[in-house]
Amino acid sequence: MTQPPYEPPPGYGQPGYGQPGYGQPGYGQPGYGPTPGYPIYGPPPNDGNAIAALILSISSFVICPVIPAVIALILAGVAKRNIIASGGTKAGLGLVTAARVISWVNIALVTAFLIIVVVGLVAVGHSSGSTTP
Repeated sequence: MTQPPYEPPPGYGQPGYGQPGYGQPGYGQPGYGPTPGYPIYGPPPNDGNAIAALILSISSFVICPVIPAVIALILAGVAKRNIIASGGTKAGLGLVTAARVISWVNIALVTAFLIIVVVGLVAVGHSSGSTTP
């Protein structure tokens, strides 16, 4: 006695040809790439002048105190104009602000140091130049 082959009950399983249904299911895990038809947006790139201004302002503490700081202030102004004119396609206003603050602090410290040195030299010159009999 042979048994007839197993057939699923009616209405169970995949619909046949010509019947309403969704067809074969997809296999495997869904991809993690971009969804077709939707662009991938990321943060806008930083302006190169803003990066250069920050690097110069930081290096002005190590290399030559005033010249890189002044150049950093000029580059920061150029970078800010470029960023604002880009309409949001460039970023870096925080870098510009940091470069300006660091440059002005460096220039202020150098100026204060030079004033202290000059006042000290003048005081030493007056005290050694005045002789009382």
